Amino acid sequence: MNLFFLGSALNLSSLYMLAGTGAAFSIKSGNLNFGGEGQIYLGGFVAAIILAHVNFLPAALALPLAFIAAALASGLMALISGLLKHTRNADFLFTSFLASSALIPIIDGLVIGPFRSKTDNLLATPFIAQKFRFASLMPPSTFNITFFIAIFFCIFFYLLINKTAFGRKLIIYGISPEFSKFAGYNNMGFIYSSAFVSGAMHGLCGAFAVAGTYFTCHQGFYSGMGWSAFSTALLAGANPLLMIPSSLFLGFITTYANRYALYNNVGFDISSLIQAFILLVVSFSVFKTQGLSHRKDHRVKPDDDTRGPKGAQRC
Repeated sequence: MNLFFLGSALNLSSLYMLAGTGAAFSIKSGNLNFGGEGQIYLGGFVAAIILAHVNFLPAALALPLAFIAAALASGLMALISGLLKHTRNADFLFTSFLASSALIPIIDGLVIGPFRSKTDNLLATPFIAQKFRFASLMPPSTFNITFFIAIFFCIFFYLLINKTAFGRKLIIYGISPEFSKFAGYNNMGFIYSSAFVSGAMHGLCGAFAVAGTYFTCHQGFYSGMGWSAFSTALLAGANPLLMIPSSLFLGFITTYANRYALYNNVGFDISSLIQAFILLVVSFSVFKTQGLSHRKDHRVKPDDDTRGPKGAQRC
């Protein structure tokens, strides 16, 4: 097996895991975050700008600083949608998508304008210093330590959601906000915390992409990454632990579909078509299962005392 494509698939899977855990967290809360593309772009842009201007700092200080700043920036962006939901009851899905769509051209303008590299012909920020770049663990691919960090986050969020009181309350809120409210839970806290965590994980995805894959923030590097991460969250049933196999699945499909397109003169949209087909099949199976369970739950038992004249005689 070609080590370049194998490592590239593993690296892409790690980025899907990071952003996908944020998407899964939003699904669990019932506030679907459709602004992943813009949040990834923002996180990558912030990290690239910081790392390009702190060459005087050691990597042990500069990298955490860039990652924290990227997470905060994207988390605050997602908080706008949380604020609108809390104060105006605006749909989180709609506002997160609009915010992302509005932010992307602004960052494009910054990348090709005042923050564009003066030494390269790319539409990108300056390349980060060598000491800030994650070393490849499988040369010549970009596979790096991000993969293991992403697995850690998947395990962490699985334990947070399934093994803590906060996680159980969050799930209840996601299923029924009204029940959560009358149970005395802090619905406002769930809105803001889920929005911030989801946005922050997308921002971290962008930051790790800059530090481990692209080494710069070039125009459009985020393209398709946010939607693919959301797809992995759907395939995993919003279970952070299952994000690992689902991300590997889509990562390998995307990488090797692009490889096939490259070597056989086929359009690179083939990977998107394959993903769309898989999600269509998954959606049909989920809806069919839900429909069957719904009909089963509402069947009237033969000896139900509430039916017909015979039941009335028993009463």
